[in-house]
Amino acid sequence: MPRAVLAQLLALGCAVLLAGLPQPALAATAQVTIEVPQGKAKSVRLRHLPRGTLIGIAISASGRLVVALKSAKQIRTKSSDAVFRGVLERKLSFRIVIPETDDYYLVLDNRRGTTPVKITTTIQAVRGKKRAPPPAPPKGSKYDETRAPESATVAVARL
Repeated sequence: MPRAVLAQLLALGCAVLLAGLPQPALAATAQVTIEVPQGKAKSVRLRHLPRGTLIGIAISASGRLVVALKSAKQIRTKSSDAVFRGVLERKLSFRIVIPETDDYYLVLDNRRGTTPVKITTTIQAVRGKKRAPPPAPPKGSKYDETRAPESATVAVARL
């Protein structure tokens, strides 16, 4: 089985494990090793990550790469936006809280490289706790009148 397919299967397994875990055990970890040829980019798909999930990614490489974490929506629209973007010399690690439920891609870009780069990445996902919205201030309090309804549109005027 090619390494790219194996890497995607491992990442998929991580995401499936995370999605199917019972509430007490809320973490999943996967380790992937990939070689990114010169002039190419490869990605690792993390399927259906719920909003609020904390993703920790540690990467060690044999060379320089551009690394980005993008949502499927950002990939489809070919947006230059990314949840995370950085340059990796030899080692890089970062943590991100997933802003919305979607598939995410760890993009490893060696398009400007002159030699193949071998990387090993460890991806850990920890599902965030569901938080209740903040309570409304008690009726009659001095903050009661200042709180806008949730459906209100707020306009800001420049002075």
